[in-house]
Amino acid sequence: MIKQLQTKETSFSQIWEWKKISFKTWKIAPQSDWAVMIEFGEIAMLVTAVMNTKPNENSDFMPLTIDYRESYYAWGKIWWWQYQKREWRPSDSAILISRLTDRPIRPMFPEWMVNDVVVTISPFSVDRENNPWVFSIIWASLAIMLAWIPFEGPVWAVRIWYKDWNFIVNPTYDQIDSWMLDLVIAWSEDTITMVECWANEIPTDILMQAFEVAQKEIKRICQWQKEFIKNIEIAQKEIVTNKPSEDLVDFIKNFINDETTKNMFPSDKKKFYEVYWELEKQVLEAAKDKIEDSDNKDFTESKIKIWVFKTIKKIVRKNILENKKRVDWRWLDEIRPLYCEVWLYPRVHGIGLFQRWETQVISFTTLWAPGDVLMIDTMEHDDFEKRFMHHYNMPPFSTNEARSTRWAWRREIWHGRLAERAIETVIPKEEQFPYTIRTVSEVMSCNWSTSMASVCASTLSLMDAWVPITAPVSWIAMWLVTDEKLNYEVLTDIQWIEDFTWDMDFKVAWTTKWINALQMDMKIPWLKLEIIREAIERANVWRASILEFMLQTLSQPREEINPNAPKIVQYKVNPAQVRDVIGPGWATINEIIKQSWVKIDFKEDWTCLITAKNTEAANIALSMIKDIVWMPTAWDVVDWTITRVEAYWVFVTFGKNKSWLCHVKNLWMDWFVADPKPFFKEWDKMRVRIMSIDSDGKIQLKREV
Repeated sequence: MIKQLQTKETSFSQIWEWKKISFKTWKIAPQSDWAVMIEFGEIAMLVTAVMNTKPNENSDFMPLTIDYRESYYAWGKIWWWQYQKREWRPSDSAILISRLTDRPIRPMFPEWMVNDVVVTISPFSVDRENNPWVFSIIWASLAIMLAWIPFEGPVWAVRIWYKDWNFIVNPTYDQIDSWMLDLVIAWSEDTITMVECWANEIPTDILMQAFEVAQKEIKRICQWQKEFIKNIEIAQKEIVTNKPSEDLVDFIKNFINDETTKNMFPSDKKKFYEVYWELEKQVLEAAKDKIEDSDNKDFTESKIKIWVFKTIKKIVRKNILENKKRVDWRWLDEIRPLYCEVWLYPRVHGIGLFQRWETQVISFTTLWAPGDVLMIDTMEHDDFEKRFMHHYNMPPFSTNEARSTRWAWRREIWHGRLAERAIETVIPKEEQFPYTIRTVSEVMSCNWSTSMASVCASTLSLMDAWVPITAPVSWIAMWLVTDEKLNYEVLTDIQWIEDFTWDMDFKVAWTTKWINALQMDMKIPWLKLEIIREAIERANVWRASILEFMLQTLSQPREEINPNAPKIVQYKVNPAQVRDVIGPGWATINEIIKQSWVKIDFKEDWTCLITAKNTEAANIALSMIKDIVWMPTAWDVVDWTITRVEAYWVFVTFGKNKSWLCHVKNLWMDWFVADPKPFFKEWDKMRVRIMSIDSDGKIQLKREV
């Protein structure tokens, strides 16, 4: 007799936004360090956390991986692609959720920890009512805390939706239609850890109100994670650190100090790293004997490099806070020199170059047929159409790296989507501009803020391509530096060599009026809302200057489309005649496409959209469609084709309609001719007026001379 396996489960439930949220553990995935199943509505997701107890002790960072695994069975569907019915590589949506979850979690681990941590989020059930973004952050925090990996949690996230002068907490998909603000914010009990915001031109006051609504909500519910964990006995895990000893710190200070690093101020990226690598080389050379001593565990090449980095970072931060000077000797609120240009290459539909000192991005805009939209098929969405796409590429040569280029990295997908969300709210509606639009930002040189440069370059590119955007968009990066006494400075326009010094990275996009997008990452355990407001106000000043500089190059969308761009002609077809245009088995419409080399799409109201490489091809296709759907009307004058000539009659036809007769008496000759054969030939054109149409549909024709 087989014994029944005894399982146990610990659960905790609360009501959040009128729905039950439940935490359950100890039943699923028992061999992970810890697993928790969380349910909200009909969403059920398993989140596991595993820490490597034998990591690379010489690592100079903590490898954290967040994997969001799309599972089509969670919605009872099979992937549509006929050659691959199983889940394949992560979709863009899965990558974006993974990145969104990673950002608020990463800064909460101990500074010197080097253990690999992998958090896997596996959807078992989705309801297509509640968005999983927010819950992925919550569940990742809870799984890490249950695994008792050192972590300054809990972290909770909330989504705030602003619509019709109301703030909605965690909106459902049905509530997400027209909107002004979409804010995802992660918060510990004490501080903001991450902000992701997309807006449709909102003022600062509404944004700050949304922050306050989120803060009240998160402070209330962070306790739920703690209450759940109290019921579980967890053993503290030991972690591996790569922290330098005091002897090593004192040794490095003899080589790296204000005097030895003075050549770094001022400097550009190349000069800075030349000094940096030389100092690192000198320290390694001086410590060679100690490194080779196998008994001396404190002096390793890895630890020396880590503390050289940390020491230079402290010097850079000190120079900012005490001397108000940066590495390149700019003032704290000073932007690097700018350069803009459009219409660089003639074959491109639209092109914009935006350069901020050593950061250079070229954006290319391509226009094509309305039917060439991107179809999105994910775990949660079926055949969702996107008519505006922004893609971001950062090839290795942009950072002077000698490696090959393969497929898009997660970082490229993330930055591409970030810039896309800042721009898509100013893209004209399909009724106004029916084209499918793709903009590609190519990073030619990177000295940080490439996603912001992509927004500026794409704005110029869209205007250069004749896209009538509702407003131009510019973007600026702000960042925060603090000290132990909580003194701080808000700086403008971060560059690469300053990246390792920040405590808050803050990016904001604006139109000429208000905010379009905002992103913020934190490294410190405190942040006041007043500092965020101050950063936004400073950003507003400089984004206006950047936008003013951009508009000197191109102040508004061009009045005429690029000659190389496709032409779209619209023609409203009677719904009863659409079948005639398409033909049996698509034969008629395929013949039109074959003869005119166009693409034909139909809108929901049966408006026919003809996309052609030039006006001539569009007119050929339009003429053929008009021939098919033409209906005779009294007093119309039409060029008919003679199909047969007989005594007393000339047979004429128009398009695909049947032939009609024009009597010899209506040929408008100066004399009566009984036999018109000598005067009219088959396949000649003859202009004819419709004189009348009787009740049987028969028409009387008369030649127009």
